[in-house]
Amino acid sequence: MVKRSEVRRYVVMSADGFLDPVLAERNYQPSAALVTLAARPATNTANPEMRILDSIREDGPKLVEMTAEGELSLRLANPSLKIVQEVFYHRQWEQLRVERKLSAAKARTSRATPRRGAKKAAKKLAKAAPSPVTAVITIIDAADGSPVAGARIVAFTNFSAREGAEATSGAKGTARLSGLSPSRTLERVYVYPPARYWGYFATDTTASRLGTTKLRKVNVSDPSLLLRDLYGALPPNSGTGVTVAIIDSGVDGSHPDLPNVIGGLNCVSDETRANPAAESQWRPAHIKGEHGTHVAGIVAGRGQPGGFHGVAPQANLRSYRVFPDSGDGASNFDIAKAIDRAVLDKCDIINLSLGGGLRDDLTHAAILRALDAGVVVVAAAGNGYRASVSYPAAWQECVAVAAMGRIGTFPKDSLGRADIALPRGGPSAPKDFVAAFSNIGSEIDVIGPGVEIVSTLPGGSHGPLSGTSMAAPAVAGFAAFLLSEQAGLRQKSGPDRSRALKDALYASCEPRGFGRNFEGFGLPVFRPQLPNA
Repeated sequence: MVKRSEVRRYVVMSADGFLDPVLAERNYQPSAALVTLAARPATNTANPEMRILDSIREDGPKLVEMTAEGELSLRLANPSLKIVQEVFYHRQWEQLRVERKLSAAKARTSRATPRRGAKKAAKKLAKAAPSPVTAVITIIDAADGSPVAGARIVAFTNFSAREGAEATSGAKGTARLSGLSPSRTLERVYVYPPARYWGYFATDTTASRLGTTKLRKVNVSDPSLLLRDLYGALPPNSGTGVTVAIIDSGVDGSHPDLPNVIGGLNCVSDETRANPAAESQWRPAHIKGEHGTHVAGIVAGRGQPGGFHGVAPQANLRSYRVFPDSGDGASNFDIAKAIDRAVLDKCDIINLSLGGGLRDDLTHAAILRALDAGVVVVAAAGNGYRASVSYPAAWQECVAVAAMGRIGTFPKDSLGRADIALPRGGPSAPKDFVAAFSNIGSEIDVIGPGVEIVSTLPGGSHGPLSGTSMAAPAVAGFAAFLLSEQAGLRQKSGPDRSRALKDALYASCEPRGFGRNFEGFGLPVFRPQLPNA
């Protein structure tokens, strides 16, 4: 009997692209039954077996379970097929990056604890050691002094070693950082706020000094906000007739500023396989689901006059959820399914604010098919702090977007302060900077606003987030504006259209003085036409 631990998940696809007639055969359709594979002649093992879990189209890629021996047998028996591993991508969101650093430190500490005699040693320490110290920080509203619940504090005592503590403020605004002395020096403190507030960042401080930390509320009508500062002058009909696919963690279609979400699909195979009705659940994922709603608002939020607006407020949006309710990463199979469905639904632009997985042929093949259908794919470059551009943005067929910020578009003590880094803009843009977290490289095509970007959040709220996840939808929204404005682009089809739209996007860019590998062609800029003299 094959051990469950030996079974792996793979994706079976065409060796020459995406679809293959062989994949339409009965043995390749999803079923609870096992498919028996031919044993390799050189082995004396029993015939391996494979289970088909899910399918993208009848003759399209399949998500399967089998052993490594099964993979080798299938490859030998069907040379027209390609077998790739299932890989996972994550949200390109700066908060996750910082939280992951602290979580990794905790994991290392846990693994380092010796097993032998650990319980006895712990009992002796408990008797000998005094009660563990706890640092207390209280979070309040800067305007009225009321307590702010739900603020997450991440405090590093040693940032390079990723050592520290974290806590979340309760109903009284109090957060308790266990194991930290109130006088212990904190190299960095990040306060991630609940909706409607700016966060807070401090260096070389203590919990005693922080004491009571005040958070400011966000004003979505503030003209100094970066998204409004850059694209507030775009015509109010920007995006008319254009549909943008948000392949992400789901979108809150009930948000009053997102009336233009016209549908979508839950593409998480593990959720829909046993319950096909779950395909309609393209709403935000239960854990870390706010990401997709924030991305959608940047592209095409449509609030009341004087309220919040995205870059192309008249564009339609479709939500394709690929991040599961568990909060885990998105499978390349689910992402490929979402891209394929977005093309079938006649979306014009696809936004991928995700990345970090291994290079995989399945996602690449899906992107190539989208471009052949005339769809432009915009992808976040990644938040690896000057690391190489992550996939899928690293593929030349995508529009790879780095992130920039502008001093003065967020409070001086907000989280954006931690993202200010070199290089800075040239003489025409002295307040601009490349976000500290942004990946860079020759694959970068453009740069977009990605530091402290205020946008929609589930439940009808708004708030700031940072990341190349925020820069990509700003560029996708600008591409939607260009497509809605230029009739010549709309008249094209197939690869001619996707190529022409990308060219128009690049032509709209202005270099900020960061350098080629930091900004590509530069920042998309609106140039209103002057009336004829």
